[in-house]
Amino acid sequence: METPFQHIADTAFWVAGFRAQETERPDAVFKDPLAKKLAGQRGIEMVDITPNAALMHFSVTIRTTAIDQLINLAIGYGIDMVINLGAGLDTRPYRMKLPASLNWIEVDYDHVIDYKNDTLANERPNCRLSRITADLSVDTDRQKLLNDLGGRSKKALVITEGVITYLDNDEASQLSKDIFAVPSFQFWIQEYLNGGYRNNGNPKKGRELLRNTPFRFTVIDPIAFFMRDGWEVNKNILMLDEADRIGRKMPLNFPWNLLIRIFPRKIREGANRKFGIVMFVR
Repeated sequence: METPFQHIADTAFWVAGFRAQETERPDAVFKDPLAKKLAGQRGIEMVDITPNAALMHFSVTIRTTAIDQLINLAIGYGIDMVINLGAGLDTRPYRMKLPASLNWIEVDYDHVIDYKNDTLANERPNCRLSRITADLSVDTDRQKLLNDLGGRSKKALVITEGVITYLDNDEASQLSKDIFAVPSFQFWIQEYLNGGYRNNGNPKKGRELLRNTPFRFTVIDPIAFFMRDGWEVNKNILMLDEADRIGRKMPLNFPWNLLIRIFPRKIREGANRKFGIVMFVR
C-alpha cells in the first residue's frame, strides 16, 4: 500500500486535518478556523484513510485542549516567550487569546515554514510571532538555536507537541538535556505515550500507513525518564481526566467497549497510564 507519510513533517497535515474536523463539529471543544486551510486536500485525505480515525480524532482533540490549558497556566506564571519546536501547522498564535507582548517562536523544517508563511501571509497573529527554519536533529545546530533563543528570554516555555514519540530514547534524552541546559527555559510541555505500547496499539493497516514515520520512543515511564535531567512535574493531565473535562468519551471498539463497562476503574487506569500531557518545570 502506498502511504502519504513519507517524512515526519507529513504528519503535520494529518493532525491539521483532524483539527479541522473537530472545528466543524457542532459540539466542537475548540475552533481552529485556519486548520482546514493549512491541511488542504492532502490533510483531509490523510484523515479519510486513517484506520480507527475516531480514536485519532479523540487523541488530537485531547492533546490540543490539554496543551491549550497548560499554555494558559504558563502565561499566568509570567512567561515572556513560547518556543514551539517542531511546530508543524499549529495555529495557537492566531486562535488563542494571548498577551500581545508575548514572543512566540515556531521552529521547523524549511519547507514547512515556507508553506506556513505563504498560506498564512494575510492572517494576523495575536502576539509577536516569528518563525525559524532548522533541522532539530542536528545536535550542534539545535544547541546553538536554543542558546540563542534563551538569551532573548527571561522566562520561556518550550513546547514539543508531536515530537518525542518519533525520537529514539537517546535522541529524546539529549533534547531534554539541551532544553534544561538553558536557564531561561523554565517550562516544557510535551505529550507522552507509554513506550511499552509504542506501535502495538495500532492495527496492522495503521502500522503499514505509518511505516515511514514509526513511533521510536520506547521508555515505559516517560515522566521519570525526563525527571532524571532535573525536570519536575508542574501539572500532569491524564487522558481520560481531560476527556471528562471537555465532555468527550473515548471511542472504543469491541471488546474494550464492553470491558470498560465491566471493569471501568481498571480500564481507566490503564488508559491513563498510556497517554497524557505534562508540563515540566525546572
